[in-house]
Formats: sequence, structure tokens, C-alpha cells
Amino acid sequence: MLERIKNIAWEHREQITAWRHEFHANPEVSFQEFETTKRIKNYLEKMGFQNLRVGTAGVETGVVADLNPQKKGPCIALRADIDALPMQEQGNPPYRSKNDGVMHACGHDSHIAMLLGAAQVLKSMENELPGRIRFIFQPSEESPHKSGARAMIEEGVLEGVDAIAGLHIWSSLPAGIVGYKAGPFMASADEWECVVHGKGGHGAVPHLAFDPIVAASAMVGALQTIVSREIDPLEAVVVTCAHIESGTTFNIIPDKAFMEGTVRTFNQEVRSTIPERMERIIKGISDAMRCKSEFKYKNVLPPTVNDKAFTERAAEVARALLGDENVREVVPTMGAEDMGLYLERIPGTFMFLGTYNEAKGTVNPQHHPEYDVDDDVLPLGSALLSAIAWDFFRRKN
Repeated sequence: MLERIKNIAWEHREQITAWRHEFHANPEVSFQEFETTKRIKNYLEKMGFQNLRVGTAGVETGVVADLNPQKKGPCIALRADIDALPMQEQGNPPYRSKNDGVMHACGHDSHIAMLLGAAQVLKSMENELPGRIRFIFQPSEESPHKSGARAMIEEGVLEGVDAIAGLHIWSSLPAGIVGYKAGPFMASADEWECVVHGKGGHGAVPHLAFDPIVAASAMVGALQTIVSREIDPLEAVVVTCAHIESGTTFNIIPDKAFMEGTVRTFNQEVRSTIPERMERIIKGISDAMRCKSEFKYKNVLPPTVNDKAFTERAAEVARALLGDENVREVVPTMGAEDMGLYLERIPGTFMFLGTYNEAKGTVNPQHHPEYDVDDDVLPLGSALLSAIAWDFFRRKN
């Protein structure tokens, strides 16, 4: 069966590539994927899917399609994200973005194409499948505050679903290599901000002011002691200050400073302790330097934690499908993904599919203005998603 799945996917490789190029040329940002949604719906209808659900969070973006909806067997969901990034493409492929200031620079065009390919493969064998498959084309992954995954979950996309799987194109892995990791796979992503209120004055007489820039600068350094001196060295934690803004000119001490950043970790228990640790340090420095501070912390996305048994089985399927040499265990990344919201609720796996290929020039990292992928990996992704679904049913029966 695996060889059959692989062959069907490969037979559709030109169509899958054409889909990727079409979506790459017509990118749309989070919760504005209107044309993207129409195109996905159109292709699914041509395959024979009926009763498609369109729209998420009151916006006509995102598509959900069910295969074998009347069957009573188990149900697995396959997920792809569909939004692009607000950035200008600088590369010049034939399928270059037609929308100024918007680009598929993270591989979501590939994700759409691979999931459409999987839908095509599995639709061709629907009568042989003893259960249901839900195809989730999710909007707004790139906007964590307005997560499409969170919206879809709140609207019931996981009702009746027993497991979920997804693939992410990964620029640092060689083309065609599948990367997996049971357990924590991608980090949480939280945001924080702080306003330091001081007392402005002339730069020539700093003793008459309460300098918020000096206080903020001390905070940036001191916050790093959370990781270096308060957290177990074997835990992976990042506390980053990424934006500082204060003052208007060279000789005026301002009356306030603003800073913001992100916190990443794989450990939910550690994650829960970070806000208090940060606030304690910030308040202590504010008091010591005669300033006041306002600190806000927002939990945004949880870590993406792969179910151990499901992931190890999916890796076995990948080896059987693609060969042992093309599947490897990878280290987790501190990048974040709202796929973790699904995996908080049901077992499943999220895996990487490499696309780095020097011969084809697909060497730039995600979010690079000349980012592109090796199209030859796309049918492999469609085949792998299909094979994971088929294996899920085989094990359930």
C-alpha cells in the first residue's frame, strides 16, 4: 500500500507543483486569504469533495473538508496553514508574487499544495479507508495573536477527531529528508512589554533626572540572569528583548522608555514561572533607580509537543515509504507554531520536510525575501501525509 500511495502522489507531481506555484504567485496575509480559500475550495470540489466548510472567526478564509463523513470509523485530521507574510519578494522565479508587499516566504504555499495532493491521493482510495479524514486548510498561522488554529478549535474543527498530523517545509534540512522528534518539538511563544517611567531632564545634568534609559538598559542585562542563574541549565529557555524605544534627540533625557520581547521554552511548568521572575527583576531595578515600571506579559502559543507513540510510528511509516536514509531524528527548535494548540488536545505529530538544495538554489532560510523550495519534495510530502493517515486506520483496525 505504501508503494501505491507513493506512486499515486508521484503521478500527480506536476499538478502539485502547479498548485504550489499558483499559490506562491497569489499570496495573502493572515485572515485575508480570500482568493486562496476560493482556490482551495474549487480544487477540492473538482476532486469530488462535498459540503465543504468555508470561513473562520467570521471571516471567509480557511477550508475544512471531510472524506468519508458518513463512516463510523476513527477520524484523523491532516492540517496545512495557508497564509503568507507581509514582506516584499526579492527573488525572481516565474511564479513570483503578484501582490506587492506579500510573499509566501515560510513554505505555506507548499503546505497547501502537499495537502491538496494528499486529498487527491486519499480521495482515489476512499472506499478502501475504514474511517474519516478531515483536511484542515487553516488561515492565520503567522499572526499568533489571531491564531487560525485557536479560532478553528473554538469553532469545533476537532470534534470527532482522534488524531492529527501536519508537515512543515524546513529550509535547513536537505531536500527530501524528513525530520521528526517525539515530545517537545517547537517552543512556546510568549510576549512581554515594559514601560519604564522616569523623570526627564538635560543630558548635561543627569543627576537632576531619573533616567529611564539607564534603568531599561540594566533590566535587559539582568533579565538574562533568569536563564543563566534561575533555571536548570538543562532546560531550554530564551528571554529576548527585541525592541527598545526612548528619547528624541542627543541631549535630552526622556521621561520614559519602552521595551518588548519574547520568551520561549518547551516546559510548561518553567513557562508559568517566567512572568513573576521578570516582574521581580524589573520592579527591583525600577525602585533602585528611582523609576516606576509597568510590566505586561501575554501567553500566546504553547509549545508544540508531539505524542511519543504516534510520532515514533509516523517515523516508521516515513522510513518504510522513503527509506531509512531519508528520515532522521532532529533537535527541537525554539521557533513556534500554532500546531501546538491542536496537539494540546489530541495526539498527533508535526514533522519537518527538508527542501535545502544547492543545485536548485533553494538555500535561503524561511522568512528570507528570496526564499524558495525544491518542488521535487512536494509529492513526497503528499505521500507521507497520506501514508500516515492510512497507517492510522490500519492500526485502529
